Amino acid sequence: MTAFIMVSGVFTGAHVWEDAAARLAAAGDEVHAVALTGLGGPRGTAGGRIDLETHIADVLAVIDSVDSVGAAAGREIVLVGHDYGIHPVLGAADRRAERIARIVYLDAGMPQDGVPALASVPDRSLRGQLAEHAGAGGSGGAE
Repeated sequence: MTAFIMVSGVFTGAHVWEDAAARLAAAGDEVHAVALTGLGGPRGTAGGRIDLETHIADVLAVIDSVDSVGAAAGREIVLVGHDYGIHPVLGAADRRAERIARIVYLDAGMPQDGVPALASVPDRSLRGQLAEHAGAGGSGGAE
């Protein structure tokens, strides 16, 4: 069996995976749609800054929960990253490489080391709005 861990982009949410999750589950697979902190997911109790590291931790928590029951059963983990979601997916995959069978890029660019996710937003006006929102204690997820 395969466990799919699906991470959406900044402007969507875990709900976008409902149809895909239903089809995968009907085929006998396990599906986890990750709600990223500050983007539909829970906000931390500390009220601190939410950034890429926070979102990587969100994905790692799901990997670890799947891994705690699935490793012995030989379950493969497939990470799916849509748009911004590829950034926390790749960060989590780097930290749990031995457990990840595949990574799926869904409508996502190819991130490069040292280049922030925000740099991939082609619209300068939108990029500025996102940067301003992140700097004001918003989601910060585009960093």
